[in-house]
Amino acid sequence: MILLTVGISVLAAYIIFQPETLTKKFDQPSLDLYNHLFQRYGDELKCSCPSITSTYNRFVTVETVFHQICSSPFASNAGRINLTSGLTSDLSAYLQEDYRRFISAHLQFLTGLCQLSNDTVHIAIQQFYSSLFIINKLLSETKFNTHIDSIIETSKSNAHKAFTHLLFLIRNVNHGNAFVSTYGTNFEYFIPMKFFIVENVHYAYTKPLSYDNKCSCGLYSNCTTEANFIEGNFSKIIPIKGLKMGCTPSESFLQSTLECFYNQSCIDLIQKYTNINNNLTYSFAPLSTTNTSRFLINTTIDKLIEHSFIEEWKRTINYSHYFEQCSPLICSYTYIKKFNLFHTITALLGLQGGLTIILQWISPKIIRIINKIYQYRKKRINPIQPIYAVDTIPIENVDTFINRTNSIVSVRYYFKIIFICVLLLTITAVLFLFSINIARSENNPLIVTVSSTTSTTMDTSTNSITNAVNSSTTPIVTTSMITTIRTTHS
Repeated sequence: MILLTVGISVLAAYIIFQPETLTKKFDQPSLDLYNHLFQRYGDELKCSCPSITSTYNRFVTVETVFHQICSSPFASNAGRINLTSGLTSDLSAYLQEDYRRFISAHLQFLTGLCQLSNDTVHIAIQQFYSSLFIINKLLSETKFNTHIDSIIETSKSNAHKAFTHLLFLIRNVNHGNAFVSTYGTNFEYFIPMKFFIVENVHYAYTKPLSYDNKCSCGLYSNCTTEANFIEGNFSKIIPIKGLKMGCTPSESFLQSTLECFYNQSCIDLIQKYTNINNNLTYSFAPLSTTNTSRFLINTTIDKLIEHSFIEEWKRTINYSHYFEQCSPLICSYTYIKKFNLFHTITALLGLQGGLTIILQWISPKIIRIINKIYQYRKKRINPIQPIYAVDTIPIENVDTFINRTNSIVSVRYYFKIIFICVLLLTITAVLFLFSINIARSENNPLIVTVSSTTSTTMDTSTNSITNAVNSSTTPIVTTSMITTIRTTHS
């Protein structure tokens, strides 16, 4: 009884001061209920999704806004043809320093850049749409938006890299192989005088041309000078704001800006020298300066290419569609409660039965062991031996002998009591530790289910989640991309 009382008292103290973990569950919550619970419990609220895979196009829409130059007549084939219809087909009729040699190639290159940028971005968006979003937990709206933004940023980066790497490859191949432009703007042929004497000479030497700051096209591909219209034999030179001429039309256009296309006077100047017959069917209005643009009017074409001519990426996220796609069967949150009277009483009643059974089994054995030890010690103290002779003890020593014997017996008795107490304390400690381990192993979190729909049980929900996960398949999406690039490098 003493052991039982001590054990229950210790366990009661342990259970009272031990914090309890509780989990509250909600079956098939609606979006409004989820938002209410999330505002109250925050990230502690956990919801599982039966369907763990989905494509982004179900709940995300991405649109791009390109620079206005790409939607202007200057970046269309029809506009280019109409604007340059007054030029002669033989461009060698114009001086090498005359911009009329370059303008058609520049506008054609601009059209190709805008088209290539549009195709590259479109492919990147389609790849994003077809990508799989795999997760087995419902994300909050904030985390979901953050995740979508990070994925879109990755798609943007991939689109820019694909666009710029392709141009980088073409530019380096052209310059590394020292291709001679048909415009004769990077290298020129010459034949030394001694070759006129030698017979059967079938080749000519080339030498690179130089532009501003003695920049040689043999060393650098981006050598440029200001674009000009030239009348007569350099009798009149009219500069064109923002536009450049150089080693090749493509490289010089990359160093140019769009300042001329923002100025009506500059556009009229181009029309004057490129369309002599004035048979324009297009209205070449200047680019708007009132539109909000992240690019300055003096931004180079090379900088626009780095951003794929894109002003803005617009994304629309429909979180309600994502929630419907997830359709969580169970949402739960876990919290810690330090004291629960009902749980304490329940645990003590359960442990009291266990301690009673253990003590009923072990207490008789302990008593028998103690009794055997006592009997064994008693036999050793009082051995039975044969008497061979009778010793006589003086009467005056009898009292002293009796007192000494009583002292020895008292000391041995106290040792027995101390030994029994130590043994009982040891057994109590062992039982205490054993009971704590049992309590910890059997003390599962208490689940309190608050159902928003009464027709769904926990077992049914768990089976539904398992079946949905096992039956979900991962589609394999193969995107075939054939990009035809038409590059004018002449």
